[in-house]
Amino acid sequence: MKNPHVRARLAEALEALLPHHNGEPSNFNTYGEYQREMLFTQHEHRSEIVSNLLNVFVGIEMTGQSVEFEQKFNYRRPMYTVMDYLWTKDEYKNDFKTLAKEAENNMEAVTPPLFLRFINLLMNDAVYLLDEALANMAKLKEMQTAKQNGEWALLPPQERNQNMAYMSHIGMIAKFDNILGRDTIKTLEKLTSEITIVFTHSTMVDRVAAMLNYFLFNLVGPKKKNFKVKDQKEYNFEPAKTVMHICKIYINLKESSSFCLAVSQDGRSYSPQLFTLAEDVLIRIGGGALIGELKEVAQRVAEKAKEQQASEEAIAEAPEHFLDPIMSTLMTDPVILPSSKQTVDRSTIARYMGNTYIFCE
Repeated sequence: MKNPHVRARLAEALEALLPHHNGEPSNFNTYGEYQREMLFTQHEHRSEIVSNLLNVFVGIEMTGQSVEFEQKFNYRRPMYTVMDYLWTKDEYKNDFKTLAKEAENNMEAVTPPLFLRFINLLMNDAVYLLDEALANMAKLKEMQTAKQNGEWALLPPQERNQNMAYMSHIGMIAKFDNILGRDTIKTLEKLTSEITIVFTHSTMVDRVAAMLNYFLFNLVGPKKKNFKVKDQKEYNFEPAKTVMHICKIYINLKESSSFCLAVSQDGRSYSPQLFTLAEDVLIRIGGGALIGELKEVAQRVAEKAKEQQASEEAIAEAPEHFLDPIMSTLMTDPVILPSSKQTVDRSTIARYMGNTYIFCE
């Protein structure tokens, strides 16, 4: 089947073949569960599941066909459920890692590797869905407040009914975005628990840090009151759980100096109080076990911010010929290019051209 939309619909069939489904009681169908398990443990082509699943995930974005924008999220919904199951099996987890290793070795290739394309689209989805969800929850809050204050009672019946219908419509969209947004964040959390270098590479790390900071700030900062609606469960809005998933991603990536630096240099959403606010949320939902590691994240980020400030002060006083002409950073390992005789930092050349060049020292 070459049609990408038909192939994407097959993800629903794969989801139906999972050994156990949400909502099924334990021992609901032991024989059927065993047979379905055999498909994932014994089938001769099972080694192709992960790569094909990611190919379908990526392919639906690249069709160029006229399809409603939201439809791709419907296509991807069952894929997250399948990935959840695959991640519980070491065999499939290793398949993810193999694809990640290929991406790690080809991060700046002209044709991006499959796993890198998948991660980029996954992050695009997370940003869009969570942003839309928060915007719609804020709309709901405004409409609920207006209704409770009696403003709607003063409107003509037709306009009042229109408002009710619109609020119901916004609620359905918010519920959809909340469910899918949570799925994308949970998937990122799982992946970063075992795979880190792809996310902390120089081409990705600023984007990852900015995304995490932005959503954590919105969910634990002063704006969080804007999204506090009545009957949050009706809209599948669980901000505290999303905070926990985001905090776990910070913890998964905390060993990376480049990540901690990127978090500290995000001028849009980061502040030293950000993680303290997150700790208060974690305590409330029983996530206290994460607080020690989150404090470690905060400490590492603060240290990197301090180092960066010292570096900037040093740069301000450094002679111009000590600075890298491309990055305007203080050179720590200057080399002279053979052709142009220009002095640049070795890390700059490695970033833009790879590490296969031989320099004249």
